[in-house]
Amino acid sequence: MLARRGILAPEPAARLLSLNRELAHRLASGEELFPPPPSHRGLYLLYEGEYISRLGGEVGGAAHVARSRNDINATVTRMRLRPALAEVLRQGMLLASQLERLGVAHAQTLMSAFTHLQPAQPATFGHYLGGVLSELLRTLDWIAGAYDTLNRCPMGAAAGVGTSFPIDTTIVAELLGFESPLGNSLDAVGSRDYVVQVLSGLALLGTLLTRMSADLQTWASSAYGFLGWPDELVSTSSIMPQKRNAFVLENIRGQAVKATGFLMNTLMGLKSTSFTNSVEVSSEATSPVWPALEAARTALVLMELLMSNVIVQPEPMRRFLVGQDTTMTALADHLVARHGLAFRTAHDVVGRLVNLKREPELTPQAARGLLEPLLATTLGREVSLDEAELAQVLEPEGCVRAAAYGGGPAPEAVRAHLATLGQARERLQQRVQGWKARLEAADEALAAASAAGVSSTA
Repeated sequence: MLARRGILAPEPAARLLSLNRELAHRLASGEELFPPPPSHRGLYLLYEGEYISRLGGEVGGAAHVARSRNDINATVTRMRLRPALAEVLRQGMLLASQLERLGVAHAQTLMSAFTHLQPAQPATFGHYLGGVLSELLRTLDWIAGAYDTLNRCPMGAAAGVGTSFPIDTTIVAELLGFESPLGNSLDAVGSRDYVVQVLSGLALLGTLLTRMSADLQTWASSAYGFLGWPDELVSTSSIMPQKRNAFVLENIRGQAVKATGFLMNTLMGLKSTSFTNSVEVSSEATSPVWPALEAARTALVLMELLMSNVIVQPEPMRRFLVGQDTTMTALADHLVARHGLAFRTAHDVVGRLVNLKREPELTPQAARGLLEPLLATTLGREVSLDEAELAQVLEPEGCVRAAAYGGGPAPEAVRAHLATLGQARERLQQRVQGWKARLEAADEALAAASAAGVSSTA
């Protein structure tokens, strides 16, 4: 760019480009070019020292025209974040695909919904997975939004007040794969809001994964027996030979919560700093994002591994459901819809029925025998109940089929919702693939421009 704009003559520009290409090749081969720099100097000055040592002060010393470590560091941070963020999204979409697949497969697999850890109403495992998938895709979209935020190029901002040299920041942005240059030099070097946005998304993701893992571990316990995994994904106890511990879920929780702590570190690192570049801003507040990204990626890999190998046990799920009075809300709804009771009246009557019944599973005959006297006492009139209708109401499958509104677990509603989520996942996947294609095209353009610059004086 400096040569194109006439700021640097073709010959020294070609020599600098040639040396840059050599150093890049050596780095790519795994060579360690320099010893670790003193913490107060940073890596850049080692490169500049190499330029000057190899090319002389006039040529090597020209490399820093219209640049500063401030805009270089900000640019490198954004460039490092792009592939790391795309990898988290890729892993997230693999998990999303598994949840979608399982959700469709288990759209009719009965299980109890829970509120306050208590059995609530009949639902399906597919409905649960659809709920988790909904939040997962929203969170991935949030993280993708962070990519859009950070994909703006700070180069040209120099130390924070731009430069008097007539540079073209658009050329630099395009060759580095950015969407555009940033419009304010102080924002370019002084802002790290995009790091906070990344960490916020990772914290949301981690919170969801911990909640999901808590549910899965509960349901995989011997108290429920709803789920299980092959031997290679569980462990035993060092002392208790009967144990099958779903330890991977605990690993997931341990990794998933890290981003929240790192987010707090970054926010405190930025707090009360001047709105400009500083070590606090460019290094201390930024450094937590790298382990946070790796921890999030690890948590996603582990959860995808578990969900691709989960063994669902429909019979224990249904057996638990039947003995927990989960159809009582449907019974109250039936009294409202079929017999004209106010919902609160129906709620009270069914509540008294639950206290009176003697068996865990309520038969239509027992329901009629208990309800009709309760209704007569409550309403002051006789109400005749149909046992065939009661049988349909008390059947969990019927309850689920009826819950077709408001995002309920009716199988067709679940499948339709999962199809919509699948389309959202595909759009996100195309978005990420577009980023990858843009970066690859930019790399090719940069290599071609570099080669052309080197050969221009040959």
